[in-house]
Amino acid sequence: MDFRLVHFNCVRPLGAFALDNPYVMTFLSVLPRIFADADSFEGLHFHNHGLRCPDGSWRSYNDAFPYPEGWRAPEVSTMAVWRSLEDLKAFTYNGRTHPPGMRRLGQEIDRSDGPGFVMWWAPRGERFALEDGFQRLQHLRQNGSSDYAFSLDQPTARPAVA
Repeated sequence: MDFRLVHFNCVRPLGAFALDNPYVMTFLSVLPRIFADADSFEGLHFHNHGLRCPDGSWRSYNDAFPYPEGWRAPEVSTMAVWRSLEDLKAFTYNGRTHPPGMRRLGQEIDRSDGPGFVMWWAPRGERFALEDGFQRLQHLRQNGSSDYAFSLDQPTARPAVA
């Protein structure tokens, strides 16, 4: 059995989740370029994106607005399946669009819930929903790194091929 690295990350922007929020406007403007870059990146097998609302429901970016007044901002989320940890790092830290786009947004994120990034090894072909990634992130936040859910600071080695 071959394994792929799955990552899930989410951030919650500061302020209201509205089109007049500079973070939201910037975020929505950089997404198409980052997604296009991701689609052509050889080490990335799959990526999916969505917004986890405070009531636990999920919305696509296309269905984000109108966003209910009075709700805190959603968890802006990405899940991706990578060939390796090295490929994830190459795209995240050295890619053409991701590093500059995320630097622009880094100061506008609410980090009060703890880590916003989790990884795990999954057998090739296994499928996950965004909610599965969110639950793994909750596990990491509550229990720390493990084989089930680990961080970039404490990565777990790829399981041996059976």
